[in-house]
Amino acid sequence: MSSVTKKKPKDLIIYKIKQDLKELRNKKGFHTELISLYIPHDRKISDVTNHLKNEISESQNIKSKLTRKNVLDSINSLLGQLKNIKEVPENGLVMFSGAIPQSNTPGTERNELTIIKPPDRVPTFRYHCASEFLLWPLEEMIITKETYGLLVIGRAESAVGYIKGNKVEVIREFTSGIHGKHRAGGQSQKRFERLIEEGEKQFYRRISETVNELFLPMEDLRGIFIGGPGQSKDKFVSDESLDYRLREKIIEVVDLGYGGTEGIRALIEKVKDKIKDVKYIREKQVVQQFMKEISTDSGLASYGLEEIQKALNYGVVDILILSEKLDLFKVKLECSNCNVFETRIVKGLELEKFKTDTQDEICSNCSSNIVNLVEIKSIIEELGEIAETTGAEVDIISTETEEGEMLYSTFGGIAAILRYKIDY
Repeated sequence: MSSVTKKKPKDLIIYKIKQDLKELRNKKGFHTELISLYIPHDRKISDVTNHLKNEISESQNIKSKLTRKNVLDSINSLLGQLKNIKEVPENGLVMFSGAIPQSNTPGTERNELTIIKPPDRVPTFRYHCASEFLLWPLEEMIITKETYGLLVIGRAESAVGYIKGNKVEVIREFTSGIHGKHRAGGQSQKRFERLIEEGEKQFYRRISETVNELFLPMEDLRGIFIGGPGQSKDKFVSDESLDYRLREKIIEVVDLGYGGTEGIRALIEKVKDKIKDVKYIREKQVVQQFMKEISTDSGLASYGLEEIQKALNYGVVDILILSEKLDLFKVKLECSNCNVFETRIVKGLELEKFKTDTQDEICSNCSSNIVNLVEIKSIIEELGEIAETTGAEVDIISTETEEGEMLYSTFGGIAAILRYKIDY
């Protein structure tokens, strides 16, 4: 078993929702024929059903016969699904039903239904009918909100940033312009040192003003970490020009070898144990663990589509590591003549061309040209779902970190840490 801290992530759930949202954004109706339904956990199915039945009554007043039919079809599609649901899941339920045009001509609409189990609780009941789906409440659920402020304070250079989800942002850099110590003796030296000290105070207060302006509006600011060389960071903290509400959020003040932008990543490394559940830290740690298994030749690291598929089939994958940049799809073809299936791996950029070329496909079994494309599934979903059935953890890694970029560019974006060494 790997030494990476295990925490059941929502990576695969979030990935699937992102794919659904991408498709739903592209669906538009000719009129107000697309229905979005957000159902909280504590809402009874019977109450939702009654609400939809009332909407059916209201829809009878729609003047356009085609629009009226499309809206009624959408509502009835929702009612048909709700009949099969005994109670609302713990986080609630989100449903989208609508008449989606198949061309630019009215009358070509086809009812489409999408049901999503949200990653967090649906706060309020919503019934929304428009020419496009209401997506922002669901989009907000998948946005990482937890944020940690990062301040690196140096006498000459300082930087302000934050870590949120899988991103680290440096949002402001500062230079003090303070001269070095004056070596002359006498009154001139004392006067010069006072000027330097005053300049240093003004520098820290300028930083505090900016931090107050940037961080106070952040509703999800969980805490602040401050680092820097020497006494700079301590002088900054003791100056008290930082707003008291932000001072209360200071989690730790740590020593660093240098200030400025370079210190931001060094600060993250110093405090990583205190923010280990932040996705940025998890991503770095899991790829670093994978690299450690590679470098020690332990036999517990595997990569590449074919090798990972084998490891999943053997049930030996402990952590499946996939790059979110991975753009491969598994497509399934079926021959209508002999019912033989065939699967292929297609790159995302070539997917549309492949769909068009399917009509020219010849069955390898019976040489028939009646071959249909019956399923398209991303490799991330395909491998992720297999991994979950075997109890493996699934980590979908961004390319925001050096480790994430290396996973994609060096290992093709498909890797795993194994439970134990096996010989294929």
